[in-house]
Amino acid sequence: MVRIGGIVATVTAIGLTLALGGCASANAPEGASALQETSFPGVYAQEIDWRECGPEFGFREGFESAVADAGGTAEGARCALIEAPLDWSDSGNHETITLSAVHLPATGDESLGTLFSNPGGPGGSGVDFAIGLTTIRSFDAVHEQYDLLGFDPRGIGRSTPVQCENDTEIFELAIALCADANPLADSMGSAQVARDLELLRHLMGDEKTHYAGFSYGTVIGATYATLFPERLGRMMLDSAWPSDWSSPLGSHQQREAISFALNDLLQQCATEYGLALCPLNGEDALVDISDQLDLAPLLASDGTQIDGSLLSGYLTAALYQAPSGRQTALDVVGRSLSGEQAAIDQMADAMSGGGSSVGLSGMIVRCLSSPRDPNLVGLYEYVREHGLPIRLGGPEITDETLRPMFDLSCDALPRSGDDYMMFENTSDVPILVFGVTGDHATPYAGAQQMVAELGNARLLTLEGSGHIASFSNRSTCADDAATAYLLRGELPPEGALCTDD
Repeated sequence: MVRIGGIVATVTAIGLTLALGGCASANAPEGASALQETSFPGVYAQEIDWRECGPEFGFREGFESAVADAGGTAEGARCALIEAPLDWSDSGNHETITLSAVHLPATGDESLGTLFSNPGGPGGSGVDFAIGLTTIRSFDAVHEQYDLLGFDPRGIGRSTPVQCENDTEIFELAIALCADANPLADSMGSAQVARDLELLRHLMGDEKTHYAGFSYGTVIGATYATLFPERLGRMMLDSAWPSDWSSPLGSHQQREAISFALNDLLQQCATEYGLALCPLNGEDALVDISDQLDLAPLLASDGTQIDGSLLSGYLTAALYQAPSGRQTALDVVGRSLSGEQAAIDQMADAMSGGGSSVGLSGMIVRCLSSPRDPNLVGLYEYVREHGLPIRLGGPEITDETLRPMFDLSCDALPRSGDDYMMFENTSDVPILVFGVTGDHATPYAGAQQMVAELGNARLLTLEGSGHIASFSNRSTCADDAATAYLLRGELPPEGALCTDD
């Protein structure tokens, strides 16, 4: 799984047992929000202590000026650490964690209330994301009428973290050791985060929850709508995942979409991006050069070895960028493969933070949110029907090529699957869902599936490539539709299509 790029990257540049618990039925009891409050009265009685966003919250001095320099608006921003139960599924456990949150007041004279948001990953910072939204000019009209609240999900970023330090590179062992040393690792799933969101709604004094979720943030939103339909306000979910997003089939479909997108990117090097020095001409060439680099890696000045995996990771990260960013990445790869040291160093530096990969904490979220039934038969049938991309070992379908995708490593986490649930929207408020036809990170079929699961939802399709449709400086049509929905509750017509500007 990989995270949303553009908005988060903008902020990075600035430097900045409840009955609902566990493997719950999607049919939450009436008044689930009231039941949660009754079960955990202590955290509901707290008052948020909003303070200036400074070093105690992980921000450097001059934070507001730095945001302004990046084109954002942080005037009046306040930060807080908010208590939440360690485990919402155990009302007898009074241990708590802290959630890091930022509040950005509406820029206009009157506010429609609070707009909560969360980005991709899992593992992305909701605090940074909310601040990043203020740098997007197409989002200005929304911020004018909504206060913004971003929070880092439990175990992530500035919230109480899961700290896993061990020497093994065996993922199954690493995740088991992490859970053994960190009780929070057992309660980081999407349903737990959705219950945190409901607590935040109450503490902010809002009657309804208005929410904008992007990429993995759509899972948090759909889970919230499933659990707390009586509190659902306007909810838009952009580049959506279905309920089985973290199953072996969901993971394979993402890897498959990435392979298709990389093939398109490389083949369009000269035509779409206008480069004279095109590094590779498609998926076949990428596989060949990756094999060569595995045997004889390029060496950066800092000692980083650029092997086939790092090259693929660099190109995958480029898929999240605007066309100019993809053009730059293709240029860097071309110059690197021709032996230019400065380009090799540039690639190594870009990947020093892991690129678009998800860390161990994000993988814990995936495992907790995965279906208990991995549906290996469904995955096998899907591969037999759709074939296997060359980059994933195809076109031959053999035990050797199938083995990597039949991944049951989440079984190493004791409570794996505890937070999985089918999505549904039983409220009378329709949810607006966006899907991008050529999305490599959250394949378009997932947005279609989410709409079918929710029932009371409307799909808007953006025809194009890349990840995220709205408020990403690409489609006025998508931006206008999102704004009309969030501000006035207006839905696009059935079957609505948008394109890039």
